[in-house]
Amino acid sequence: MSPAETVSTDGPVLPSDLVGQYTIAQSYELTPRKCMAFAAGVHDYKACYFDDTRPEELVGHPGLAFAFQWNSHYTAGRPYDVRAPMWRHLLHAGSDVRYARPFRIGDQITCQGRTVRLRPIKPGLLWEQRYTMVDASGATVVELDHSAIVRNARLEGPPREIDESPPLPQPAGPVDEPLWTASVPIAPEAPHVYSECADIWNPIHTERAAALAAGLPDIVLHGTATLTIAARELIDREVDGDPRRLSRIAGQYRAMVFPGHPLTVRLLERRRLDDGSTAIFFDALNHEGQAAVKSGVLVSR
Repeated sequence: MSPAETVSTDGPVLPSDLVGQYTIAQSYELTPRKCMAFAAGVHDYKACYFDDTRPEELVGHPGLAFAFQWNSHYTAGRPYDVRAPMWRHLLHAGSDVRYARPFRIGDQITCQGRTVRLRPIKPGLLWEQRYTMVDASGATVVELDHSAIVRNARLEGPPREIDESPPLPQPAGPVDEPLWTASVPIAPEAPHVYSECADIWNPIHTERAAALAAGLPDIVLHGTATLTIAARELIDREVDGDPRRLSRIAGQYRAMVFPGHPLTVRLLERRRLDDGSTAIFFDALNHEGQAAVKSGVLVSR
């Protein structure tokens, strides 16, 4: 996402005419190296990502959508500096990724975002962007909705919205006990490895001084890494380990995940949908039992 042009003493000021503006368009070649590096960054060692001797082509990791989104979030004509005060006000609130088809080795993916909503909420402003990823023929491969909370921010102008996300499947209701749980170790170096393998760098995830300056108690694991790791566990256990069947993954980012402490992924419900796909409802808890990913849903073909 792009920083605001002005910052008040209380917080940033974002103009409502940001809605409708596009980020730069960036193109990426999906090479075996890029495919393997991202998968290694989330310890996802399936043969479909790594075994380039098998008859079938390698598959690009679904989480690559986050790498393409991050590196396409600059807005032309606006200053960009992740160490600027604006970034201390930003909280990644959620992701909703919809896959028309899997990424494939050899794909030329062009990604561009657009701000689709900006409105006041109690903590500040809700800022939502939609990123579209197309292949060399112009066909849509992935659509990613990215939401952020800009703390203590003010809106200059009226709230604006130009598009909405497709409705997500909803669970039947609260559950007493999860269907299964998986405890996933998060190594002390996990944010550093993910930053380099995914090419997603924000110093609050790797530099303690930057994290403390942003008001955090320590460096924290990226929200997109947390969601991708949860998706890895769900695909392995619920989708026969086949990422090509993934059509949607969404979740809200809440509690922080600290390196060196485990993440607990919980399957809450699975349900067949009217179109024949399966909705898998889940959450992911940090080591203190707080929801790091809330209202998670994975849809498989």
